[in-house]
Amino acid sequence: MIEIDGRNLGLADIAAVADGASVQLVPEALKRIGASQESAVATASRRPVYGRSTGVGANRTVALAEFEGADTHGLKLLRSHAVDAGRTLDRRTVRAMLVVRLSQLAAGGSGISPTIAVALAELINSDVVPEIREFGGIGTADLQALAGTALTMLGERAPLGGGSQVRLLQNWATADALPFISSSALTIAQAVLAHQDLTRLLDNAASVAALSFVAMSGNAEALSPAVAAAADTPAVAEAADTLRGLVEGSGEPARIQDPYCLRTLPQIFGSQVEELGALGVLLSRLVTAGNENPLVHGSMSDGTNDVSHHGLFQMTNLSRRADTLQLAIGAGCATHLRRIDLLCDPNYTGLHPFLAEDATGQSGVMMLEYVAAAAVGRIRANGQPASLQTVVLSLGAEEDASFASLATAQLQSTAEALATVTAVELVCASRALRLQGRQPGEFSSSRLQAMMEAGFRLPSGLVDRDLRGDVELAQELVRTAH
Repeated sequence: MIEIDGRNLGLADIAAVADGASVQLVPEALKRIGASQESAVATASRRPVYGRSTGVGANRTVALAEFEGADTHGLKLLRSHAVDAGRTLDRRTVRAMLVVRLSQLAAGGSGISPTIAVALAELINSDVVPEIREFGGIGTADLQALAGTALTMLGERAPLGGGSQVRLLQNWATADALPFISSSALTIAQAVLAHQDLTRLLDNAASVAALSFVAMSGNAEALSPAVAAAADTPAVAEAADTLRGLVEGSGEPARIQDPYCLRTLPQIFGSQVEELGALGVLLSRLVTAGNENPLVHGSMSDGTNDVSHHGLFQMTNLSRRADTLQLAIGAGCATHLRRIDLLCDPNYTGLHPFLAEDATGQSGVMMLEYVAAAAVGRIRANGQPASLQTVVLSLGAEEDASFASLATAQLQSTAEALATVTAVELVCASRALRLQGRQPGEFSSSRLQAMMEAGFRLPSGLVDRDLRGDVELAQELVRTAH
């Protein structure tokens, strides 16, 4: 059970809810939501409030009170904004979106009814998941995804996978429509899940690279304390220290100076961890931040209650952070491929070409290099900066967009592809170490021992065969091993 208080929500907690954990709104959060609603109602009685007493987008100048049917405007808004298209998103991503939105509402800046927040918590705990598709958001709030969620809560749209529809709410007041959908919860959720996946994956990728380093008798001078002290950032220095601890005592170096794919490991992994950390700091703020437009603030008790119309919902910083992490990962891909290539080279391992059983022309792991290269192609394509995109929409009322939604979707795709690249390297490095007769117990690093033991769980047969199963098992290992 994950408590939602609108003040603190760990990124790991979001991943836990995505994987099936239940949620509970704490009483203080419900009080905060209620106070925000009262404040919004009072403010709207004395001044126009976007989306509450006016239309939205280019219709922002339309006063709803001047037209009949203003009381049903909110439901019409949800229905009109729920359109999306493309690939259906997975259950895990959508559940993460729901808990991010619940946490944001609990922060108390939306002016929404507490009834909506309670119903959203019920939706999460019922494990009924709205069907959300990939095309809709452009980094200026995930209006389509959240409007579709509202229709699922009203029983108007079938959930993911079909089945019986639920009806958690009987109606949806106009005043609650925009406050519910004015959020980038889906985009943030995608970034959170990618961040959590990459946190484990990059840690394990460093361990796999250390296995390759050992299999090719790398020179640990490149990881020495003197080198760490001269590093350009603390993250690179820490990576050098970590990698040195992994490979210490693994044997004499074969070369006075290694290829870049071994010699620059601290820069590669240090820069990636540094950018991952910066993204994590931003996300920890976003999952409890009141980015709703308009933002309800102040207090009824002292008469400071008001709203502010703003543009914080445009996720420019998130888009750039995701792009920067993409670039750090993409820049390191050349070294991943080169290590895989050199593990197939007898000059670096002392083994048969392509780690084959013998020298009779068997292909061994030859084709794994192609698999890794295809995955690297995906990562590099994802590295094209989404934050440079823009568009003009809604009759010119919205003349820019961050496309953070694209950046975070690309980051999820990169995490999947990087798991494949790292898995291929694990298959090759483990096979090389096994053929060299190395054993996990030789090494002082418990982390390196654990990764080597994980690699040795892969099939040991050397005769040419279908290696798809090896890669699939290795993918699972690099996603979960510690």
